[in-house]
Amino acid sequence: MEKIITFFNHKWGVWKTTLVHNLAYALADMGKSVLLVDADPQMNLTAAMYGLSTHIDYSTETSSKWMQNVQTYISLFEYLREHTQWEKCWKTRFHKQQNSWKGIIDLIAGDIRLANVDADLTSILKSRNEFTRNIPIKFIHALRTDAQGYDFVLIDTSPSASSSINALLVMSSDYFIAPVAPSFFSLQAIDNLSTIFRSWIMLLDDCQSTQAFPNGIDFRVKFLWLVIQLAKRFQGGGTSNLDWFSRATEEWADDVNASVKRFHTYAMEREKSVTTTQFENIFGDDRTPFIIEKCCHFTNQLWTIAEKEGIPVIHITQDICRKHSKTVNITKEGWQYKKSLESAIGSYKRIAKGLTRL
Repeated sequence: MEKIITFFNHKWGVWKTTLVHNLAYALADMGKSVLLVDADPQMNLTAAMYGLSTHIDYSTETSSKWMQNVQTYISLFEYLREHTQWEKCWKTRFHKQQNSWKGIIDLIAGDIRLANVDADLTSILKSRNEFTRNIPIKFIHALRTDAQGYDFVLIDTSPSASSSINALLVMSSDYFIAPVAPSFFSLQAIDNLSTIFRSWIMLLDDCQSTQAFPNGIDFRVKFLWLVIQLAKRFQGGGTSNLDWFSRATEEWADDVNASVKRFHTYAMEREKSVTTTQFENIFGDDRTPFIIEKCCHFTNQLWTIAEKEGIPVIHITQDICRKHSKTVNITKEGWQYKKSLESAIGSYKRIAKGLTRL
């Protein structure tokens, strides 16, 4: 059965899009069909999937790769208008398939116009008008219907806590994951989750499915806990995922766990979080609640190579490295490039494997 998973954190710079991008490919590598939804007006996930990395690619010239894709593939803005205002869009979804895959990745692209849609949706939701409350409901029902054709739907959101689109997507997903990075501001963001959820529930109250309103939105979401990105590790660390992170990272992980307990308690009281037992059955009992995985900060060189090549980090090869750098060697034992890449690949694949147990 399909699973819809939304990734949200209202803190910038936590590599949320990087996480979603790599997980999509890791799941496709395992033979799964994945639908990506780019709900961020910045469109970083869309650019990553299109393989765009230069100002030439992004040019607004008609012949540019960006404009050709815009004219060919449906965006979330167009998807919303099609399913809420009956404006038929004949564009197709961006489709990614490789000879080595049994799986596929499709994309509903991002769109800078989503900011305008967000404002309109907020007005509709706040008006509590009987004649307009079905508009956001139509969008969610359409997405859930489309999801039935895939094993997973992964949704990349903007970092806006006030976004009505984020509220709709998170609250109507099966699960949501909060990517975080070792910083004070990420701790602050986790502290604010309970407040954000309360405001979303109030905003969407008239859309929620009830006995008197059975065609509303089923707020089924479960908090699937945290993924730590950009984790620092020992310079000479080995390949064990459990023993090579720096003391600063481990101390920060303890802090974020203490912080997220408050939201977990709030979510559990409303049956909006997986239990510890459920978490262990999904990701294993060697994980520290509430952390799914600690993903190390792979080097800037590897990040740049992946971006230039238009691929996720987990698909970097030595041949690809040679195209972009004379110094990066991911095959040489003991080199940080090899350790960083192995760590990243291992982390993303472990998360993806866990998701298949949902």
